[in-house]
Amino acid sequence: MPHWKRRAPLWSAGMEATLCIHTCLWLSAAWIPLGSSVGPGCGGERCPGTDGRHGKLTWAVSLEAPEEELEQRAEELAQTAGLVNMGRVGELKGHYLFTYRPEGPAAGEPEAIRRAVDTLFAQHDSVRWHSEQKLLKRSKRSLHFNDPKYPQQWHLNNRKSPGKDINVTGVWERNVTGHGVTVVVVDDGVEHTIKDIQPNYSPEGSYDLNSNDPDPMPHPDEENGNHHGTRCAGEIAAVPNNSFCTVGVAYGSRIAGIRVLDGPLTDSMEAIAFNKHYQINDIYSCSWGPDDDGKTVDGPHQLGKAALQHGVIAGRRGFGSIFVVASGNGGQHNDNCNYDGYANSIYTVTIGAVDETGSMPFYAEECASMLAVTFSGGDKMMRSIVTTDWDLQKGTGCTEGHTGTSAAAPLAAGMVALMLQVRPCLTWRDVQHIIVFTATKYEDRHARWDTNQAGFSHSHQHGFGLLNAWRLVNAAKVWESVPYLASYVSPVLKEGRTIPLLPQELEVSWNVTTASLELSGMRTLEHVAVTVTITHPRRGNLEIRLFCPSGMMSLIGTTRSMDSDPNGFADWTFSTVRCWGEEAHGTYRLVIRDIGDESLRPGTLKQWQLTLYGSSWSPAEMKERRR
Repeated sequence: MPHWKRRAPLWSAGMEATLCIHTCLWLSAAWIPLGSSVGPGCGGERCPGTDGRHGKLTWAVSLEAPEEELEQRAEELAQTAGLVNMGRVGELKGHYLFTYRPEGPAAGEPEAIRRAVDTLFAQHDSVRWHSEQKLLKRSKRSLHFNDPKYPQQWHLNNRKSPGKDINVTGVWERNVTGHGVTVVVVDDGVEHTIKDIQPNYSPEGSYDLNSNDPDPMPHPDEENGNHHGTRCAGEIAAVPNNSFCTVGVAYGSRIAGIRVLDGPLTDSMEAIAFNKHYQINDIYSCSWGPDDDGKTVDGPHQLGKAALQHGVIAGRRGFGSIFVVASGNGGQHNDNCNYDGYANSIYTVTIGAVDETGSMPFYAEECASMLAVTFSGGDKMMRSIVTTDWDLQKGTGCTEGHTGTSAAAPLAAGMVALMLQVRPCLTWRDVQHIIVFTATKYEDRHARWDTNQAGFSHSHQHGFGLLNAWRLVNAAKVWESVPYLASYVSPVLKEGRTIPLLPQELEVSWNVTTASLELSGMRTLEHVAVTVTITHPRRGNLEIRLFCPSGMMSLIGTTRSMDSDPNGFADWTFSTVRCWGEEAHGTYRLVIRDIGDESLRPGTLKQWQLTLYGSSWSPAEMKERRR
């Protein structure tokens, strides 16, 4: 029997609702029935994750059982709860999606169903954790200007200001164009039939999670806004020498599309997108994230986090999927990409933007987790990115107005494709290291650069600097893989200490000894993460700094005037790359300040935890590799 077929309940409708938890599920009448469409991309079965949408009661459940018993255990649990097992979530073993699909026309009470299911799952021995699927709010990072047409792709070859481009033409001259590499744009769809995309389109790497079918063609919308993914795809792989529009950074690469942003989005859908066709797709370009409104703190939820981790472990034949994310366009709201969980993740390459002069645009965000920047548009006097556009509705197939960090991330994804052509065996961490080693520091009077103990220069505004395609590709050609990833996790440090108002500050510390690192073999750092639980009546009043043992400071939590959230931070993880290459042992200090006034009650640091990621490279080996 197919897994979604309804089995007869083990009780009668006349039984009392109080006899057991699951009885009330069957006695409660229908709320809103699920749709009946079945997508061809799931072998005749409904794709898990695509039904966890608005108006549906759906739960993600992580089961603990021997691998050979997982499917049976999931089916039994669904039957016990009176739910329908929609199957495994993407590629995540042990993770299943259950949905409530009642029969009959009577009206029911979803809250009663929700309470009953949550109680059952909480008491069940096989359930490691469960989570009702909620709609996630994600916005495409794009800015729109009605500017005059720019005749050249200055970001590829800047004749007006030589040197202010990504330095890619010499790479092309050596026949490095991204051949053999597939980049997938995870967005609102890709119009793959237009002249600039069709010859490089990869149907085998594409999917539509909004409509649950294999075709990611964007759908026309009232706002004429679903051209975002097509524009990003054109930046990466637009076909050259076809007398049409533009040339992509990696014009020899294959380009795929995963349509997921044009409709309700859940954690499970996001997880499926991050691992979709991950043995075909090498690089995932994601120019979107939580709202850039200066008051949101959000990121991938449980399944999304698990899928990112699974992607770097199992994707791309074990070398790891490359996830390139845009840092965000909330600069005008004093937003900071450390409040974006995608930009904070160690598994992603966080890319910011600079305008054609190399300056930080008004929309750009800064953060300690920024890896590098590349070019995009600036204010209305600056040239934007010329790229492919859809030809639906008001589109002409070409645009001169693509801008924001939405335009920067695809350029970075294209440059990574060039790297993977010359060195297909680069791991996801090799790619990050090469970016750190080759990014170009440059003068920007608005940016502050700090050089760490290992000799790397980093700024919160520009990361380690500008991406340079020539340097990236030549480093990739001779690169030897970094040692395995080592990690260290401190105990959860219970504090319960009050955060004082300025000019005072709260400082806590934790000493990481050489002996505590011996088991993992870690010697030098890559990412440093701090997970905090803080209560405060106005979250935006807090400033959080982290000091590595060398004294290198990372501003991991900035004050935000628009963030008046009264709940503080609940197990939120901030991360920094500013201590890259430094020695891992020593004392780490967390310093928290409150810029508010006495009218509000003081905040409290409840607890924090330090996590270090790095490798067995010694400082001397790191220095030699830089040379």
